[in-house]
Amino acid sequence: MTVENMLMVYAGATDQGRVRKNNEDSILMSEFDHEEILLLVVADGVGGNAGGEVASKMTVDFISTTVKKAVIEANSGEGYHDNWLESTLLRAITDANLQLIEQQQLHQGLSEMATTVVALLIRNNKIALSHLGDSRCYQFTSPELKQITEDHTVLQTLLNQGKINQREFAASPMHHMISKAVGSSPNIKITVENLAFEKNTCYILCSDGLTDCLNDEQIQRILMRNETLEKTVNALINSANDHGGVDNISVVLVNNN
Repeated sequence: MTVENMLMVYAGATDQGRVRKNNEDSILMSEFDHEEILLLVVADGVGGNAGGEVASKMTVDFISTTVKKAVIEANSGEGYHDNWLESTLLRAITDANLQLIEQQQLHQGLSEMATTVVALLIRNNKIALSHLGDSRCYQFTSPELKQITEDHTVLQTLLNQGKINQREFAASPMHHMISKAVGSSPNIKITVENLAFEKNTCYILCSDGLTDCLNDEQIQRILMRNETLEKTVNALINSANDHGGVDNISVVLVNNN
């Protein structure tokens, strides 16, 4: 699906892939306040017994509800203060984390569920970005593709601490051991980054089902075809499936006209 408003064009899709029996990814693309605010989210659930699917769906819904509430509050007299994007996204993911933990405690079969998340909240060419886990955000300004987020994984932590080198990092089978996730701890540290949404810049949100099958160069080549966002989303997903489709694949793109 592609949506265009006066400021931005965005598109996204999620796919089961070629191997998994169900899709534990969820995506969300929502506009608020007469199209002035855009919320984009990708979540990749884990937990077994359908727990991952439930976790990712709950999380995107929780985040959307909190943002909607913040928009209503802003329009009821508080207004949009300078750090509204940052504080709202932080509040949304914090609340989602606590609500997911509450659901774990209420439902025994879902006690192990958790999910990654990567989210953009956009208004007036300003972006707030936050993530937990190994779902990523990239920035593409042709021809340059840049990974904005750093994966929250055990391996990445060991690499940052100097306990393993790049060769050991690349060779390890432990890449999917995430160190942060929604639902993993009530005291998890959540950070939000502020970005300027420059003209002719595209942001890509994706689950690891894309990046497990395609490297950055392969993603970059598809983006450089300069097709519509919907065609680009489909091309990325199809290419990931052609390269094995070993996991669920989710991609959301947003471009500043």
